[in-house]
Amino acid sequence: MPQLTLPTTDLNPLDAELAADAAEQEAEDAAARLAAAGHPAMVECQLTADILTAHAAQYPRDPQARDWAFEAVERVTVCAYAIVEDDQERITECSRQAKGERAAMTLDQLESEGRVTHKRLASLDTPTRELLEWYAAPLPMRWLFPPEKNVHGRPVRPRVVVLFHGPGGLTVGLLRILGVDFDVIGIDLDQGAVATANAAGFTVIHANVTDLDPENPALQDVTGIALTPPCGAFTGGGLGKGRTATAIDTILPVIYEAGAAAGFLPWQDSPTGYAPRTGLSWAEVREPLAQLEDSRAGLMAEVAIWPLAMLARGAGALEWVMVEQSDKLPAEIEEALFGELRNAGWHTTEGWTLDAVDYGAASHRVRRFMTAYRGPKPFVDLYPAHPFPTTTFAECVGWETGRTILTRGNRPLDPATGRAKGGGTRSADRPSTCVTATIYGWADSETGARITQEDIGRLVGFPADYPWRHVGRGEGIRTKAQQAADAVCPMVAAALFGHILGIEWEAKTRTYVHELYKIPISAETAANIRAAAYAVPIYTG
Repeated sequence: MPQLTLPTTDLNPLDAELAADAAEQEAEDAAARLAAAGHPAMVECQLTADILTAHAAQYPRDPQARDWAFEAVERVTVCAYAIVEDDQERITECSRQAKGERAAMTLDQLESEGRVTHKRLASLDTPTRELLEWYAAPLPMRWLFPPEKNVHGRPVRPRVVVLFHGPGGLTVGLLRILGVDFDVIGIDLDQGAVATANAAGFTVIHANVTDLDPENPALQDVTGIALTPPCGAFTGGGLGKGRTATAIDTILPVIYEAGAAAGFLPWQDSPTGYAPRTGLSWAEVREPLAQLEDSRAGLMAEVAIWPLAMLARGAGALEWVMVEQSDKLPAEIEEALFGELRNAGWHTTEGWTLDAVDYGAASHRVRRFMTAYRGPKPFVDLYPAHPFPTTTFAECVGWETGRTILTRGNRPLDPATGRAKGGGTRSADRPSTCVTATIYGWADSETGARITQEDIGRLVGFPADYPWRHVGRGEGIRTKAQQAADAVCPMVAAALFGHILGIEWEAKTRTYVHELYKIPISAETAANIRAAAYAVPIYTG
């Protein structure tokens, strides 16, 4: 029987044109990939594409796996053109995305194989270790993995991040006065302050907070974050450029945009209650702050950016936020910050203006403190049940009573009068005024003996043997004094953390103050201190 032959028809002219264009584009893509072959970024992108393609083949019914593979393959071509065109920004971004996806898959695989212990981490091969260290940087690789939990399902060593850490006032209060075993990592741009804090035994990373990624995967299991942005733009003693209407009008929209960028803009028509994330990068969210006359004022936006970004990435691990700032911080900024935090589920927000003298310090330090919690309102009172003993400047530095402080030392001369600008004299028989960087020149008006850095640290609340450090030329007398001037009073920090965590802080803080200033105490107070030394913290973490 003869075979039936069907007639053939030519392609539609439009289809033929599209096919030709596609073939031409594929040829161009292939040429770009060939030209870029061997470039480190191209190798990284191709390696990730191969891994994700194999993963998609292993799970053919998983549409997400197919999407990941498709995007990874497309990235190879994008990277190739970036290399051919010498677009360094695009090259870096392609390589970063590909490497991040490879690291995430490696992390998932390790976790799927069982709990990751220190022993397992130590046995990782060099390429895997280097990949995960890069993924976590600048935070430690161990923070990529969940912390060990107790029988209540709480972290045995809760993780806390302290931004704008400084020399360590907050950390002294948390770890040394309260005595809790928390895993604390600080970040600060001041090399001297970082050196001081690390010499004191803390873990502080030298970095600019605004250069880091608040959605770093190593932050996903952090329980609390404390932020102490520089206060110079808001203080009454400075130019106050952060308190102008223009500055406030610049900062507020960035705070609101942070909530939308993190995905916490309330939207009643959404099943989640929130509008989708805007897609803006955190660098784009911060861009308007470049207009500020004093860039330090813009750092208050980090109080919204970091907690919201961490919550978006960590799926609810972050429980509390603590902030310290000048007592002159505009109320509009504080309320905007609280508003965004409340939108994201920190339903309890509190603010206080506290003076360090009321917590036993030998110097006044009035600051504004803000806290926010996703859980119930704390039940440990922030205020002491009884007044702390008053320590005078003279008692702190070891002078006899009746002495007068000369505060004009090391100040520039006023050409009109020939006298030092500012400063003067004041009685040493009362607590010191707020410590500033110029305090290193203060002296006994009778003997001319100047106070030491040890004295300056103790005035603020640091132990006499605190290891103040300077990085750079010279002795750094002024810069070390500035570190103390910038720090949070450790005793106030202990009270705040005690309030936040539900830890009875007062007796422990009184013990610390007694040891710091050698203040005589009553028999009743001594008994209370001894009892508190054996008390079990209420915090069950």
